[in-house]
This record gives sequence, C-alpha cells and structure tokens, in this order.
Amino acid sequence: MDKEKIKQRILKELRLGLYKVIILSIINKYGPIHGYNLRKKIEELSNGLLKPSESTIYDTLKKLEKLGLIESYWAATTGYPMKKYYRIKEKSRSLVEEIIREAIKEGEIISRILREAT
Repeated sequence: MDKEKIKQRILKELRLGLYKVIILSIINKYGPIHGYNLRKKIEELSNGLLKPSESTIYDTLKKLEKLGLIESYWAATTGYPMKKYYRIKEKSRSLVEEIIREAIKEGEIISRILREAT
C-alpha cells in the first residue's frame, strides 16, 4: 500500500468515529435536521475541510438511532416532498450533552499531545 493510501485510510477511520459526535452536536444545537442539510452543515462548519459522503451520513445516523440517542420522523416541507428528519430523543438529551462535553475534553487532550509530539 502506498503512502497516500495509508494516510487516507488512517484519517478516514479517525473521521468515522468523530462524525458520531459531530452529528450529535449539530442536532443538539440546531434541532431537527434532514440528512442533506446535516451534510451541508458539516461542510460549512469545517470550512469545507470535512465532506462526508451521503452513505457516511446515513450510516452514522442509523447507528445513532440504533443506540437510542436520536429518532427519525417524516415531515412535509412547503414545496418539497416528505423528508426524513432526525432529532435527539428527549430521554437521551443529557447523555448526548455529556458525550459532547467528554469529546471536547478528549479532543483538547489529543490536540495537545499531537502538538507536543510533533
């Protein structure tokens, strides 16, 4: 395997874990959202540095729903067909907020270690 493929593989694996927390954070802050807007919000907030595929978004949403952290529902929007929206389950809100706080702490620790070790 060449260097570029190795680099891309490691970074992809890192992002896949982070997308769960990123998605939870966005839904927690902005409220119910459908997959396309969620993908665009990630791109916007990362200044275009993160561009998850549709399959990454929907696979991650399914995993979060299976864990019982979010729920989906269908809703009509003016002039558009029904869309599937995702929201934090009310009974899971405090757990989601705890996960976000812990992820922020761990991110800061990882950033510090990487800066110091480089």
